[in-house]
Amino acid sequence: MEETTIAALATAPLPAGVAVIRVSGPRTKLALHALFRGKKDPVRVPRTLVFGDIVDFKTGATIDKGLAVFMPSPWSFTGEDVAEFQFHGSPVLVQQTLRSLYAYGILPAAAGEFTKRAFLNGKMDLAQAEAIADVINAKGEEELRFAGEQLKGRLSQAVAAIGEP
Repeated sequence: MEETTIAALATAPLPAGVAVIRVSGPRTKLALHALFRGKKDPVRVPRTLVFGDIVDFKTGATIDKGLAVFMPSPWSFTGEDVAEFQFHGSPVLVQQTLRSLYAYGILPAAAGEFTKRAFLNGKMDLAQAEAIADVINAKGEEELRFAGEQLKGRLSQAVAAIGEP
């Protein structure tokens, strides 16, 4: 497990109806408590979307109303504690939320870092990790189908079967 906690925009960085920021690592619960005010505590109701205010942790000012969800380790994509904030997809709101997370001590995620953590934590093998990029970059239905099969572990299963006596 990584010792750092990371965050990044998980949706396209364009104006949109909804933006999703993902957080992963050991300080995820603390970040949720610092930046989210809802009627329920997302940590106490894991895998459940909770409505509330996303706030600037320094000032307490509301950045936006939205949803938060907590996914505890090891039952998350990365195998670490993971949270997602879902809110209006304004680039300004995204930047304010990321700035608040970073000011709290959460680090910006590098491209592919969530997948890297999933691989390092045994949530997927290397072929599956590479398949995520193939799914994202597929230009046609055939490429998407093949990448989807690879993501399901078909290539890894075929390779493992070759090595069996």
